[in-house]
Order: sequence, then C-alpha cells, then structure tokens
Amino acid sequence: MNRRKFISSLFILAGGAAATYYGNKYFESHDNPDFVFLEKYKELLGDLAEVIIPATDTPGAKEAKVHEYIIHMIKHEKDVKIQNNFINGLKDLKEFTLNEFNLSFEMLNKEQKVAVVRYFQKDGENYKGNLGKVKNKFFGKSFFLILKEYTCIGYCTSMLGATKGLAYQAIPSKYLAVTNYSSGQKSWATK
Repeated sequence: MNRRKFISSLFILAGGAAATYYGNKYFESHDNPDFVFLEKYKELLGDLAEVIIPATDTPGAKEAKVHEYIIHMIKHEKDVKIQNNFINGLKDLKEFTLNEFNLSFEMLNKEQKVAVVRYFQKDGENYKGNLGKVKNKFFGKSFFLILKEYTCIGYCTSMLGATKGLAYQAIPSKYLAVTNYSSGQKSWATK
C-alpha cells in the first residue's frame, strides 16, 4: 500500500467516524423527550440550581423552588432539541458522578458538587463565531447553558428571588435613567 492510499483511506475513515458521531447526536437530540426521568430527579435539579445560586444571606435557588420552574420550562419548551439536550445532559451528569465519586450528586459534599458543575460548564462551552451558531442551530444549546439560563430566570422571577435576593420596589416613586450603585447594594428586580 502506498502512502497516498493510506492517507486517503485514513481521511475517509476519520470522516466516516465523525459523520457517525454527529449523526447519532443529531438524531438523539430529535427523539421524544423522557419527561418521566425529568420528574423523577427533581431533587437533583434542586441541588444543581443551588450550586449555581447558593443560599447566603439571601435565599438560594432551591428555597426559591427554581427546580420546579426548570421542569416546567423544559416540558413546555417548543424546541425538542433543547428538551433532549437537557434531559440527556442530566443523565450524563448522573452517570458522571456515579463513575467519578461512586455517589449520586445529592450525596456529594459542596466542593465535589462545584467540581462536577465546573466540569459540565467547561464541557458545555460553545464555539466562538459562526461555528457556534451552526452548532446551536443543528444541535441546540448545551445542558449547562440551559440549566444556567433557566436557573437565573427562575430565581429572578420568583417571589423570594425578586424580593429578598434583588432590590425590589413594587411601585417605583420616580424614574431615574441613570443611577449609581452604593457599595453592597443589590441589583434591581424591576426594569
């Protein structure tokens, strides 16, 4: 076998492997979502949201019931890719924690939970530029991006998050287009 044949067969093999992998990912993201699995691991979602927005002197995401918001949003999401990416990512997270720590995510200590979330954050980073746009178009957002987005929205729109986590004024007295923040001041819950 000469060198040219070997190199061309190597490229064909690599192209076939890449096409198989991404084809499998594509069809996996367009399958019927497993909502039973999502409901079954509501506590796992609560713990994940709590890692992203932990309880300090303000209530955390779990206390604000962000996990229920996430489940509602995933179930009523129009895009099947997002539903499947989230549920498959949750399955991957469950499998990862069992393989790495021989424990479920709920049983891990705080440092281990943060390490797992950081791993999935790094794994879910999007490509820059047009390649990232194409990836999002065909495969949807990653598990971590969906989790982070819905956790932040759920927390900021919850009663506890808006009133105790953010500076909330139900009826603002006057409109200030530009205002200065004082040291330690919370963000505003209203626009």
